[in-house]
Amino acid sequence: MDVSIIFPVRNLEKEMKGILEHLQGQTSAFSFEIVIVDMGSDDSTLAKSLMLLRQYGLPGFVVQNGPGGPAAALNSGLHRAQGKYVAFLLASHLYKDILPGLFSTAELTEADMVFGSQTEEESRLAERQSMSRVVKKKSGAEYLQACLEGKLQIDLAAILLRRQFLLENHLWFQEDCRYGYGEEFLYRCLLRAEETAPSPVLLQRESQLEWRCEELHGHQVFQRVEAMLRVRDILWCEYNLPVVAEWMTDQKIPQTIMECIDTLLREKVPLATVRKEMKARGFDRLLQAGKYTQSTLKKKIRSWKFPLRPYFPS
Repeated sequence: MDVSIIFPVRNLEKEMKGILEHLQGQTSAFSFEIVIVDMGSDDSTLAKSLMLLRQYGLPGFVVQNGPGGPAAALNSGLHRAQGKYVAFLLASHLYKDILPGLFSTAELTEADMVFGSQTEEESRLAERQSMSRVVKKKSGAEYLQACLEGKLQIDLAAILLRRQFLLENHLWFQEDCRYGYGEEFLYRCLLRAEETAPSPVLLQRESQLEWRCEELHGHQVFQRVEAMLRVRDILWCEYNLPVVAEWMTDQKIPQTIMECIDTLLREKVPLATVRKEMKARGFDRLLQAGKYTQSTLKKKIRSWKFPLRPYFPS
């Protein structure tokens, strides 16, 4: 089997038909299975999924994983996947017709990790790289640094991973993490991959089919910071990548903290409560500008730490 498509779901009864039809149109070029992992739905998502799999003749099955988070559901899907490659179907991030292109790049390059292109320039560069041996290939660590610098975006919903690579390197999602688990997983995969390949497939959102998440994050959003701290520790302890580690310390972690602050303030959490939570977690000490901190972030940190006027989220 070529590809296992892991699809975590919860209360998607209304969206399932459109999403599975969207997926069906992308799978003619390879053999596949759909691993639907239910996270304790209290509507008819489970029954609707089984009915639609039979109705459309889609190979796959449904796993009842209980009311855990998406990270646990994705791990459950990985444990049951049988394909040569693994892809993740996320209801909140759907892309138009990307799987054929990702699969073609994976087969051509035999890479451990393949990801889609966010811009036409990235797509052209990826095409030249896949067709020419002259174009220098970047390591996973170089792609990680580009992510930290804001020059590259990789979406969990637009990648293909070689399943044996995941198993050999014991790469799983952090199950007790609801926010930041995807980014942490991607960065760990980039660090472990012997070969990482961008695909020329240009990412275009299928926004009319996407599930709209309306839940409030609350203080759990700070799990994003804890996820980035785990990646930073891996960089310092397991890899000789001091520049990448400094980018993580100077740019990514402070940026993530400020994004969490903005999220909470937009959710109408009182400013004093946010500051108290920051101090309790010790995150206020991490808001330090360094050599690799970008100017816009420096300004944002100053406006939070030394406010001349009330701080408002950007």
